[in-house]
Amino acid sequence: MAAYFSDEYFKEIEQRLVADPKWQTDTKGVKTTILLNAVDRNLVFLLRVEDGNTTIAKTEPGTTAEFSFEGPYEVWTRVAKGEIDFQSAVLKGLLKFRGSITKILFYKDRFTRIADVIKSVQTDF
Repeated sequence: MAAYFSDEYFKEIEQRLVADPKWQTDTKGVKTTILLNAVDRNLVFLLRVEDGNTTIAKTEPGTTAEFSFEGPYEVWTRVAKGEIDFQSAVLKGLLKFRGSITKILFYKDRFTRIADVIKSVQTDF
């Protein structure tokens, strides 16, 4: 069981995405970066997708990415537990989004798969 929002946790998500045929198919031809930031814990991870290849690594605050989601650890925890869905957290302003709304909507179905994988990881909160 991985500690939530840790290196081990995101490596598990990375491995599951890499092994997921649906993710591989859906991300062919996609090149993007997504920053996930638990602002109150100074925990920042960069998800990089390039033509089906996916990596997730810890990074520094201020790292630039095509898309960025920032919020308190407690909100990220609620999303991971399924208490609030990711889209609702953004729309309610619980998670702050930066990037092109048009482009993220285009990717919406693909990125929903990330949320499904996150919920499948046994996590120590």
